[in-house]
Amino acid sequence: MQTLDAPIYEINQDSEWYKSALKRSEDINKFFMKFEEKYGIKEGFSFYHSEYFGVYEGTEAHDFFKGEILKNPKDGFYPFKKRSKYFDEIKSLIEDIEDVSPFKAHDVLGLNNISGSQWLGDRWFFGVKHKKYIKGDEVTSVDYKEYLKAVMNELD
Repeated sequence: MQTLDAPIYEINQDSEWYKSALKRSEDINKFFMKFEEKYGIKEGFSFYHSEYFGVYEGTEAHDFFKGEILKNPKDGFYPFKKRSKYFDEIKSLIEDIEDVSPFKAHDVLGLNNISGSQWLGDRWFFGVKHKKYIKGDEVTSVDYKEYLKAVMNELD
């Protein structure tokens, strides 16, 4: 496991951002459980959003959906055809996943100021390049030693 570089900020667990990200993570897990239950496939399916999803070459998902995907892969990823008999069905499952603004981290921690992020148990940390760009009350500065203790506890 790699560690983040200082300075470190933790997303407050009572913030809407944290709750929304946690809900999204739970929704994604539920989606994949439903997907496996419905199609019997554990590996190879991936999605970017409800309009763009597909399978990876050489996986059980690729074999199962072979006739439903485009013929020209992008880096081994075969998107579903929009006219696939499965497209609307899978799209509706993906649409049940909580939306989280992809720009929230940049709004709070500063545009292009993030050096990395990491979940340790139920704690969500971000490394940043400069403290001066941090805005809002949704994050708390964390002493680097405290962060390293959290990493060590996760490793135990």
